[in-house]
Amino acid sequence: MNTNKKNVKKAVRFALLFYAIFIGLSGTIMFSVLLLWVIPKDQLSNVSLPLSMMAIFIYGTCVAALVIRSKFFKKEVIANE
Repeated sequence: MNTNKKNVKKAVRFALLFYAIFIGLSGTIMFSVLLLWVIPKDQLSNVSLPLSMMAIFIYGTCVAALVIRSKFFKKEVIANE
């Protein structure tokens, strides 16, 4: 395999890891700010379902990125080619 394809695979691998870390941290910060300062405590039960759906989507995409990274872009395959 030529070096261009190796570089593309390494870049995609890094992008998937960066996405998972960055979106995971951003989502955690966003949810903590929403729960601590933005949403009043008496309305927390009304917005728990939408917040849960947002959390499932955000953290689900992070898990999907890590699964794709581990299944399709194994480091040994990239290093040996």
